[in-house]
Amino acid sequence: MTSLHRESAERGGASLRLVDWYLGLSLGQKIVVGVAVGTLVFVGSYLASLLIFSVAGVERTDSPPQGQTPAPGSPRPGASASASASASASSAPAIALKIERARWEEDKAVVEGTWRGDLSSVHCDLMEGSKSEHAIDWWDRSVAAKQSFSDKTFSQEFVRAKGKVKDRIDPESDYKAVCSAQFSEGWSTGDDVLMEGRPSGRGEGSS
Repeated sequence: MTSLHRESAERGGASLRLVDWYLGLSLGQKIVVGVAVGTLVFVGSYLASLLIFSVAGVERTDSPPQGQTPAPGSPRPGASASASASASASSAPAIALKIERARWEEDKAVVEGTWRGDLSSVHCDLMEGSKSEHAIDWWDRSVAAKQSFSDKTFSQEFVRAKGKVKDRIDPESDYKAVCSAQFSEGWSTGDDVLMEGRPSGRGEGSS
């Protein structure tokens, strides 16, 4: 007898023993065995179905529908903030204010500059000190800056105020011109430079 015939005979004998065992059970035992076998078959089928559906769902998620391109990946952290900053920068108008010259002419300080953008107004001030500067009441604040909208230039002359003034011009001190500009839609910018030269101080007689 070959090994194949022996294996078939052994399987057939095991099946007959299983049938004999089942037939030897009482009615109640047969019912319990039937319920147990049915339950095992149901649970096995349920678990197999879950496994099949899970695998199919993963494949469907990984691959886009036919004719469509994959959805872009999630944005990197900070990408939204960078996009907002870029949008804000692109919406800001191109504005600029530059003091081209600031010099003393005898006892008069003269400032000249240019601007770029839709200007509304320019205001300049004369400060004393190169680092811890402070405003002075020496100059006549009724003399406003002059503006040429066709050339986009401005100028300001700082002259001594009439009457009694608290601050005097010191030929040994440093002075700084500070200008600010207001543009349309509420935008603003400014510039400041040290005054070139020194005041003569001859106009600082008794007040």
